[in-house]
Amino acid sequence: MKKYLSINSAIKSKAAICGLLLSLLAAPLTALAQEAVAGKIAVVDVRIAVLQTERAQEQFAELKKQDDFKNNMDTIKTLEEELKKMVEAYQKDRAVMSASKREDEEKRIVEKQKDRNYIAGKLQQAQKEWAERSMDEQSQNLQRVLQNLVDEQAIGMLIRADTGVVLHADDSYNISAQVTERLNQIK
Repeated sequence: MKKYLSINSAIKSKAAICGLLLSLLAAPLTALAQEAVAGKIAVVDVRIAVLQTERAQEQFAELKKQDDFKNNMDTIKTLEEELKKMVEAYQKDRAVMSASKREDEEKRIVEKQKDRNYIAGKLQQAQKEWAERSMDEQSQNLQRVLQNLVDEQAIGMLIRADTGVVLHADDSYNISAQVTERLNQIK
């Protein structure tokens, strides 16, 4: 019986030591969990927030009014219509075409696609330059607005959604619209 009591006491002592160690380890984790609950997590897509501002949209409207941009848009539309007709005609008549005629038509289609892609690239470049210009113009205001929102809303973590870092985020964490609204208030 004494042997049983000493084993039982040893087990109780080890359990007490384990309990003490667990409580020592859990205390910092509990503090971290409380801090995480205290500060909320927010997600912002900086690019969308800035490009949806009134100023950025005005600049985009100005870009679309430029002759070069309008001409490129018209050219793209025309090229796409021509390309569609060429492909439809090719598919319709392909079975009765000679091998050399098929080859010629395929080359013409490929050339038309290259022309379309070239013009599309010019349009994409103009839009990219507009976006970069808008981001540059708003960078100082953006930093100020973000810092104010972090302070006002006690945001513990702010994640840039536009960098692809976020794997999942509820829309309730997204403050992009608020950033846009505040940037619009700065004149």
